Amino acid sequence: MKLSHSKLAKIMSCPMSYRLTYELGIWTKVEKPALSIGSAVHWGIEHNTCDLSSYFKEQGTFKQGDTYTREQFLSEAMVYGYLKHKDEIFEQILVDPDNPDEKLVLEDETHELYVTGKLKSFLQNQDHHDFVGIVDLLLLTNKGFVVIDYKTSTYEPDWDGYLDQIYRYIFMLQSEFPDVPVVKVGIINIKKTAIRQKKMENESEFFNRMKFEYEINTENYVNYHEFPKKDIDERLLNSYIENLSIMADAAQTIVDNKLFFINFSNAKTSYGKSDFYDIFYHTPNAYVLYAITDFVWDEDEKLFSDKRDCIELDMRCADADYAKVLNKYSLFEPLYIEYFKDKIADETTLMQFVEYLRSQYYIDDDLILLYLKTLNMKQKVVKAFGCVNVNEKYDNPLYSFNQEKEVENDGTETETEASAGE
Repeated sequence: MKLSHSKLAKIMSCPMSYRLTYELGIWTKVEKPALSIGSAVHWGIEHNTCDLSSYFKEQGTFKQGDTYTREQFLSEAMVYGYLKHKDEIFEQILVDPDNPDEKLVLEDETHELYVTGKLKSFLQNQDHHDFVGIVDLLLLTNKGFVVIDYKTSTYEPDWDGYLDQIYRYIFMLQSEFPDVPVVKVGIINIKKTAIRQKKMENESEFFNRMKFEYEINTENYVNYHEFPKKDIDERLLNSYIENLSIMADAAQTIVDNKLFFINFSNAKTSYGKSDFYDIFYHTPNAYVLYAITDFVWDEDEKLFSDKRDCIELDMRCADADYAKVLNKYSLFEPLYIEYFKDKIADETTLMQFVEYLRSQYYIDDDLILLYLKTLNMKQKVVKAFGCVNVNEKYDNPLYSFNQEKEVENDGTETETEASAGE
């Protein structure tokens, strides 16, 4: 099984949340401010710029003519602060842990490196689990790796609370690069300032004041903390990885046996509500809060999309009988092909097909119509181009869904075939 820390944590805390997130691809349309700030800051550091407008445009959170939110100003100020103090931080990072009077020689620098560790499995017929993670910054020095992780926080962190993450980094790097030692692991934490815009202060003045706070750094907004390899308890590290293997086996068992239950005790805690609280508790009209991955034809944009807004039907995916919910094109198409393998698709048989689906599954009529249109368009595009590309425009009038009239070579008119399967 391929797992990351976030996947494993989610399936252990609430298996149904794991299913909704990773198997169905349901997510909240509005990202939490804390998450958006952290992602924006990581992007700015990786791209070495405090101008995050490109990032916000990519995320669809900022459009031409929009004004910045406080979170967006704050994100840029935090990256500005990091870049101002980057050189002095790297001076600390490159101190030789074995000889503080010496410097490590930096040979290579890699951002956002994907690494994979092999977790052993205790299950029968299971060799290992792939445990994947992303190292924010990996420095290759003359003595080995220096691992750096970026954090954003509201308060001074509890550094010991990151030890489990440190263990994971060391394990994955040792698994993938067994001949290169990890000489130290460090965390660069950038705190969020609590200052607010003054009544007589315009946005530019407010932004400059925030940047000044990060530049002088009297509140220790930009902070570096180090975990030298010699201070890492190997016994605890090995015990942690052994426990991680057992957790991965438990996750595998849940997925293989579809034991996706809702942990209601985690749906609302002192830290806030679960992303799926409104689904679990059947909040009226909760579907407006969510989107879902799916393969559908977007008539307005003239393209195949890999997502759509959720509908009421999607909210049933956390119910005990979720297996009866037909809300994915990938489930619909094989059912269509099987049903019409020895039938001609016309108005009557299509209605019969929909009634058959209704007798076997929970369906939404409008969604089934959308899937029929998607199938129709898919076969036209495959016939014309050999394949379908998601999010590529197909705006040629030839591929309209309208019931057009085709003129045959002899001048007579015939109605276009109703079925995409023919």
